[in-house]
Amino acid sequence: MDLIGIQSGESLYLGHLNQLIGESAEGLPAIEANIESAEMSGQSSSKLSIAIGANVLGSLIGAMGGTLGVNTSYTDARRIEFTFTDVINDLVVPLAVGDYLREADVDAGNLILQQYVLGYGSLYLITKTAKSRKFLVKYERKNGTIAEIDAKALPQLTGGNVTVDSSHAAEGVVSFAGATPLVFGFQCFRVGVAEGELTLTSVRAGNVALATGNTAAQMPDLLSEDDAVDLRFSL
Repeated sequence: MDLIGIQSGESLYLGHLNQLIGESAEGLPAIEANIESAEMSGQSSSKLSIAIGANVLGSLIGAMGGTLGVNTSYTDARRIEFTFTDVINDLVVPLAVGDYLREADVDAGNLILQQYVLGYGSLYLITKTAKSRKFLVKYERKNGTIAEIDAKALPQLTGGNVTVDSSHAAEGVVSFAGATPLVFGFQCFRVGVAEGELTLTSVRAGNVALATGNTAAQMPDLLSEDDAVDLRFSL
């Protein structure tokens, strides 16, 4: 139930839903945490060029406390593909949010409401996140053959906070794991106003990317088109 505002292509975390409404959080719908997501586990991204993929991978490793950066000296790959495993969701039922908003009084004087809903921006409400502490990376050469991976050098490059499993390096696959689950995707609704009341409109997957700053690398569509929106990694 966090609010994300977008103006001029830049995204910004703005706060919690109850802050926009001007009410206490006691009446908010309950958040269901750490729900296993079998339908999302094992889904893969599209194949990314090594330049873009290295940026995404470096951001993931950095969020886990590692130090890989955009270093690709350990492989001759030209494309990489991401797969998330053991995915879990935190979610709030959208219908429950709708009921809450129907009974709530909008804080008409809120400057954020004026800027992002009534002004020149867009406001989004997050209702579901997908997260995992482990992901796989498949490395390929440009012709689609299995890339070589220096399995001995990779753990040193990533740092001690990230667990590297290179037991399948001969198949071009390496797994990375951290202590804390990382959010890699989310579902959201666009917040609008109709007849003086807040409204929620569903958003097609891929239409919104969240980043804490500029980043050239767009994270591929990891979740189903009807279920979630991509998340950019710039942590």
